[in-house]
Amino acid sequence: MLSFLAKRVPRTTTAGLNPVIFDNGRSSIEFNSPNAQYLVINRWPPASSEANQNIALRPPIHWHRYQTEVFHIISGSAQFTYNGQEIIKTKDQSMIIPTQTFHTFCNASTTEELVIEFVLEPQWKDRDERFFRNVQSYRDDCRAAGVSRSLPQVLLFNYFGGVVLALPGPPAIARFLGILMNYFGGVILGKYILGYKESYPEYYKAKT
Repeated sequence: MLSFLAKRVPRTTTAGLNPVIFDNGRSSIEFNSPNAQYLVINRWPPASSEANQNIALRPPIHWHRYQTEVFHIISGSAQFTYNGQEIIKTKDQSMIIPTQTFHTFCNASTTEELVIEFVLEPQWKDRDERFFRNVQSYRDDCRAAGVSRSLPQVLLFNYFGGVVLALPGPPAIARFLGILMNYFGGVILGKYILGYKESYPEYYKAKT
């Protein structure tokens, strides 16, 4: 193991907090009760600057290997990038992202906060909560430390969350290469060579 080569950042203890506050109070994630229709509620600041577009909650273009994702807009408006198209959804509207579809989303308004809730698949709520808590807390800690995220660490989170980065090229080839990148970059390099973990106790405590 070559863990001494890994990029380490101080981890803020966010496990058990609900909501979890990011970006110096500008954004947050809140986890609903297990019997709620949606898993999480995101609060985004207005998209009035590049800094607000790079908040901890904003995902890169990605896809889910096994799960359909369903969004519901509580207030404000969201811009979805969906297979290369830009789609705007506003209050009380929903957006369904089928399995293996390339997508991302952000606040569409430069003046209003976005409040959006979503879920992947109800039976995977514990796994998805672990993924969101680790990914977003890690990203915020990197922001606070002024360092870029480690790609092997991100890929390791993604591997165990069923999330794959959307690579350029024909979709079938891009999906295959994305899966390989998750495994070799995240599991082999990230976990077994650099010593990263798929979850950290500072970020997530398993439910008993």
